[in-house]
Order: sequence, then C-alpha cells, then structure tokens
Amino acid sequence: MRDLSTYLESLGINPTYFAAGVAGASVHAIISEGKTKWEAISGALVGTLCAIYLTPLVVGWMGLDGSQVSTTNAVAFGIGIIGLRLAEGAVRMATDWSKKPRLPSEASLKGLADAVNPPAAPIDIPEEEKPESVKAPVRRKRRS
Repeated sequence: MRDLSTYLESLGINPTYFAAGVAGASVHAIISEGKTKWEAISGALVGTLCAIYLTPLVVGWMGLDGSQVSTTNAVAFGIGIIGLRLAEGAVRMATDWSKKPRLPSEASLKGLADAVNPPAAPIDIPEEEKPESVKAPVRRKRRS
C-alpha cells in the first residue's frame, strides 16, 4: 500500500483524495441502476478523477480547513459520488457554448456563467392575459 501512495504522490495525486474518491465513485456505481459493467467502471473512474482534481478547488472555494483530513476526505467522497454528473454537465455546457461562443464580460464566476448561459428571452404577455394584482389581506391584532 505504501508503494501505491508513493506512486500516486509522484504523479501529484493526494492518496487520501484518491481513496475517498474511489469510495464515493464506487457507491455511485453500486446504487446506479441499469448500467452495464463497463459503464459502472468508467463512471467510477470519472468520479475518482473528479475527486482527485476538484477536491482542492472545492475545499478552497468553500473556505474549509484543508488541513483537516476528515473534511477533505468528506469533500472528496462527495465529489466521487457526483463526479460523473459534474463531468457530464461540464461537457454539456461546453458543447452548448461552442454553438454560440461568447467571451465572459468580467473575470469572475458571474462573468463565466453569463458567457456560458444564453440570456433569457423577454416574455411578452398581452395586456388582457396578464393576471390582476391581488393585495394580500392584512391581519390586525384583536383588541382584548
């Protein structure tokens, strides 16, 4: 086991993220229904890779104490469980963006989100179809 840890560290992979990611990805593979053996294995691999590389980013982004092994392992485990879905979502977003590429308006998460998500088209509702505004009844205190 020490040889595996040494090998992972030589690749720049935190062995605890790897182990927690494998555990989380395995849970996802076990509870997923209707998957072939190869779909489960490849999904577990993707979940593990997401846990390895996203855990440090998520821990920092959430402002968690990265020196707490139990905290980082819990994050890695969670990412391992949802890693396949995260990867599928990222690929879907990139594919949609590639159809109408736009540059971010600012260097922030909001700017990135605005560039990736198309602006919502305004909804034009004819006046006769607009609902009437209704005032909520006001409750008054009873006098004793």
